[in-house]
Amino acid sequence: MTLAHPMLPGNVRTVTYLLVSALATVPLIALLRRTPAGERLSWWILLGAMSVLTLGNAITTFGGPEYRTSSELIITIAHASLLAAAVAMVLRRGRNDIGGVLDVSVAAVGIGGVIWTALLQPRLAAAHSGTGQQIALLVTVLVLVGVLGALLRVRKVADRRLPALDLLICALSLALAGNVALALSTGSMTVGRPAWIEMLFMLAYLCVGAAPLSASIRELTRQGPAPVDGLSAGRLFFLGVALVVNPVAGGIRQMAGLDADGPLLALGSLLIAALVMVRVGRLAAERQRAEAALRHQATHDQLTGLPNRSELLARLDAALDRERAAERPAVVLLFCDLNGFKAVNDRLGHLAGDRLLTEVGVRIRAGLRSGETLARYGGDEFLVLGEDGAPELAALRLHAHVEQALREPFDLAGQRIRIGASVGAVLSDGRTGADELIRRADQAMYAAKPAAALSLR
Repeated sequence: MTLAHPMLPGNVRTVTYLLVSALATVPLIALLRRTPAGERLSWWILLGAMSVLTLGNAITTFGGPEYRTSSELIITIAHASLLAAAVAMVLRRGRNDIGGVLDVSVAAVGIGGVIWTALLQPRLAAAHSGTGQQIALLVTVLVLVGVLGALLRVRKVADRRLPALDLLICALSLALAGNVALALSTGSMTVGRPAWIEMLFMLAYLCVGAAPLSASIRELTRQGPAPVDGLSAGRLFFLGVALVVNPVAGGIRQMAGLDADGPLLALGSLLIAALVMVRVGRLAAERQRAEAALRHQATHDQLTGLPNRSELLARLDAALDRERAAERPAVVLLFCDLNGFKAVNDRLGHLAGDRLLTEVGVRIRAGLRSGETLARYGGDEFLVLGEDGAPELAALRLHAHVEQALREPFDLAGQRIRIGASVGAVLSDGRTGADELIRRADQAMYAAKPAAALSLR
């Protein structure tokens, strides 16, 4: 029916055009019924867009000339909704590749500006189209080309072929071709449309209706793969060209003795600048996250996530400096060595031993006060650093807390394991350095080990 559309009588074509747009909503309704609630947004928007589009086509078919403006407005709203559906899908499927999607969108908008300058604007100016009509079509072309570029990027980085995505890309491409053809011919979306242009839109509707029939449709609402995101020299050149293409096009028009295209310069530059700013902002945020991750790796134990030896020394030095500035004792340090850990490691394996160390860290850290530090010093050794106006009481409290944290058995490899800890506590005298304080705490721990071993039995 679609392929035969140009050969049908005019009154029949209007009906078949309407039927094709209406039939595209049926698979979308079925798709919504079988899609989980959290994944329906794109399809709700797409169904709404096709429903509004069908309404606009119905008004065009059965209404008189007085409804022309209303039908064109409704069809414009439908096209905007189609773009919104595509954007929602890109944001969901491509959220692991936002940088790549933005780069392609920027370039695509630049290409749209070239299409506008070379093909569409001269034709509309010759037809004496109003500024409002030109701006509306310019926005449609720029956004449509940008979204199409984003979809192509999603397709490129997909880990497998997605027929549903191919159909939606085909639908947007046909819609773009149809809008360009209308601008070059009638300049109207409802009056005097050539049959072959209507066929382009009908094929686009069929692609939209066919997409939900593909099993791959569910993949479009799930996160896609995460390719490496970086600004290579090629990408920077690519973005630079996209940034200047619209101003250069305006300059060429002026040098050729033509009026500069104000809407393109304003809207195109604004849209591209916004996309580039988002891109730069994401790169800055990613760099900050990477730097924070590197700092965390350098100062924290990879297994337990606790501060490591170097971070403990830095915090202890800072605490001792504060203590000397206040001229009163405040620093207390506990050296904890697990009893029975080697037996667990030998009997249950290193994976169970690693899990035990992690759970010990979680238990001890859970009861510490703000400003107190639990660090993994090495192997099965942990240090607890605190600052308190009454350091003697703080030492007793922290010692009791460590014993209480290890009192309950641990579930490892289907067994209930009990371990204890030898704990040595020392108080700063305001003159001792960090290394010496740790050495004294270590000695105190070894002095407490015989009694701790007896209590474990």
